[in-house]
Amino acid sequence: MLYVHPAKQDVDTYAQHHTSRDVEMGRPYGLIPMGVPALVNVLRAHGIAVRGISFPMEHKLSREFDLRRWLRTQGQARVVLIDLHWYEHCYGAISAANVAKEALPNAWVVLGGLSASGFAREILERFASVDFIVRGDAEGPLPALVQRCLAAPASEQPDVTDIDNLSYRAGGEVMENPIGYCAATEDLDGLDYADLSFLDHSREYFVHEYLVTDLPKARAALETDPFLGRWVATARGCKYECSYCGGCKSAHRVLAGRDGIVPRSPEAVVDEIERLADAGVIQVSLSYDIAELGDDYWRTFFSLMRKRGIKIGLYNECFQMPSLRFVRSFARVADLEHSCLAFSPLSGSERVRRLNGKIFTNAELLNILDYLSMSDVFSLIYFSLNLPGENDETLTESIELAQQMCETYPASRLRILSSCHTLDPLSPMAVHPEKFAIDVGMRTFDDWYTYCRDTQLRDPAARTEAHRGFVPSDAGTRELEKMADRWDAARAGHEESWWPIPPGW
Repeated sequence: MLYVHPAKQDVDTYAQHHTSRDVEMGRPYGLIPMGVPALVNVLRAHGIAVRGISFPMEHKLSREFDLRRWLRTQGQARVVLIDLHWYEHCYGAISAANVAKEALPNAWVVLGGLSASGFAREILERFASVDFIVRGDAEGPLPALVQRCLAAPASEQPDVTDIDNLSYRAGGEVMENPIGYCAATEDLDGLDYADLSFLDHSREYFVHEYLVTDLPKARAALETDPFLGRWVATARGCKYECSYCGGCKSAHRVLAGRDGIVPRSPEAVVDEIERLADAGVIQVSLSYDIAELGDDYWRTFFSLMRKRGIKIGLYNECFQMPSLRFVRSFARVADLEHSCLAFSPLSGSERVRRLNGKIFTNAELLNILDYLSMSDVFSLIYFSLNLPGENDETLTESIELAQQMCETYPASRLRILSSCHTLDPLSPMAVHPEKFAIDVGMRTFDDWYTYCRDTQLRDPAARTEAHRGFVPSDAGTRELEKMADRWDAARAGHEESWWPIPPGW
C-alpha cells in the first residue's frame, strides 16, 4: 500500500510553478495529519507493507521529483491512501487521486479525513478516480477495507457492505455504510503516533512539525540534526463551538458520531513523548489543550514528566484561559528553550471575542502574559482580521491590545500573528450564518475545490474578502484591505515580535 500527502496545489501546477522564479506559490500545507502515522502503523501491525511520501516535501527536496514517475515505480501497490483532512487540500488531493489512478490503474484509491468525511457523497459522484472514502475514525474500518482490497482479484471490487464508516460506489450508485466505529480512549491509547519509518525522508520531515519560537535558530539546527518536533495526540473531539472551527463539537458529531471529547490517557501520551525524546525530538506539540482536559489530567501529565526525568519542549494551544497553577506547572516541567504557550484572543474587542467562542477578558489575558514573561515562557498570540464582528472600529481595539503586549513582553519571547480566515466546512459560521450576521457563499465540495484551485498562488487579493467564503451581511461595516494595511502599519517599532498579514491564502 502507498500513502501520499498532497499539496494544496494540483500536481502539475505545483511542479511547474515551484521551479519558477516568476510566480510565487501559495503555501502547500505540507503538514501530514497527525492521525496518519497511527493509521499506517495499525495497517503495518496487520502485516500490510506501507510506503509513504509527502509530495510537497519530496518536491522541495528535489525539484526534479515527479509524482507520476514515482508512482509508476511502485507497480506492486494495490491501494493508495490520500489524506483529505483540511479543506485546503480539496483540489490537491483530487489531483493526487487522478494521478494515482492514471499511474496505477489497478490500484484502489482511498480518501479519508474531516473534509473527505463531510463531502464523501459529492466526491464519489463527481470523481471516478476515488474508489473509497472512510468517514470519521478509520482505525477500525481501514484495515478491513485494505485487507479486502488486497485479497480481491485485480479490478474486481471487494464486498465491503459490512465495513463501518465506508462510502463507495456499487452499480453506479454511491453507497454509504453507517458510522459504526468511533474510537474510545482504550483505542487511542493503543495507537502508535510516533513511528514515521514508513515515510520517505522521515528525518527531514521533522522540521515541518516544529512550532518554532525562533525560526532562524531552527533552520540553523537543520545543518546538524533535523529531529525537531512532532505533534502528539492528546484527545479527539471538542467541547466548544468556536465560530470558525470545522472541528467543533457539532462537526465531530456529524462526521464521526462523537459527542464531546475522547481523551488519550496521560500515561499513554507521556509514554509516547518519552519515546520521541529518546529519539532526539526536542519539541512535542499537544493536539488538544491539556488544561481543558481537567486538573487531574494535567497534574498527572506533568507529574509523570517529572518522575521520568523527561525534559522536552512543549507547545500547547490554550483554548480558553488556563489557571496560574497550570502555567506554573508548565514552566517548571517544560524545556523553555523550545516551549510555547499559544493564545487566541482573536480580537481586542471582548464582544467580538465572545461571539466567536473565546470567553476570557483582556485583563485575564494580560495577567497570564505578565506571569509568563516573568517565567521566561515563549508566547504565541493569534488574532483574526476578518471574523464576524471585526471591523474598522474593533480593529483599533485589537491594535491597542497588541501594542500593550509588545510594551510589556520581551520581543524575543513573543510572536503576534493575524490572518484572514476562510470558511471552514461544518463550522458554526457555515451552518448558522444568521447567528454571526454573515452571508455565506461556500456550501458544496465544489465550492471549496474551486477556492483551492483559485488560490494556489500568492496574490494580494488575500488581503481582501475575495475567496473567503463569507462576507458581513452589512458589507459597509469594514474594508478588509485597509484593515490589513492598518495592522501592518501598527507594527512599526515591533517588527521582531509582531508579524504582518500573510501575503497568501
